[in-house]
Amino acid sequence: MNKLVTLLMAFCFLVFAGACFTPALYDKPALESKHFVEKISSFLITQDGKNLIVAGNQYHYIFTPNDTLKFILAWPERKRVKATFDSFTINNDQSVLGSYQLRIDNADNLPKETVALLTAKGFTSSASLPLFLTYYGHIQGTRYLADNFKMPAAMQFSQTYAINMIEYQPSTTEAIKRILLTPLAVAADGLLILGGVPILLFSLMVD
Repeated sequence: MNKLVTLLMAFCFLVFAGACFTPALYDKPALESKHFVEKISSFLITQDGKNLIVAGNQYHYIFTPNDTLKFILAWPERKRVKATFDSFTINNDQSVLGSYQLRIDNADNLPKETVALLTAKGFTSSASLPLFLTYYGHIQGTRYLADNFKMPAAMQFSQTYAINMIEYQPSTTEAIKRILLTPLAVAADGLLILGGVPILLFSLMVD
């Protein structure tokens, strides 16, 4: 008899436990993806090299470059660098994660010391000539709403570049978090600034 009571109690516990845990599983919001193309008009960097800004028509994306990217952006020969961007993903908290490739063609005509320095920075060299160097990197940052911000003409490229964006949003059971307005500003002297730090325009060969 005691054994039967014990089995019944165990069965009841499992039923009630299932009733408690099952709704929690179904209440977890599912993520939905939305694809769009961002037209990029400027690649910018703060004068102190701490922030990389990718300015599009709809949004501004502010990233923290790693040491390799900082080096390339300050490298006098950076116009030799060809950049290719993969799709960037945007999460509900407006964090952005993307990957990119940097390539330097005809690297065999660079000084050996420069090639050695680039290799130390994470570039890998091809096994055959003509020599080319490649670097694969990831970058993380935050998305901001451009709103009615007017980018100075001197800080824009003559043509725009397209980057594929994948935005992950929760289902309608959870509110989409608000996008903050861009922290970019134009100073009284006409300089573009971020947190009081002047911003510089830079260019790479972009696919």
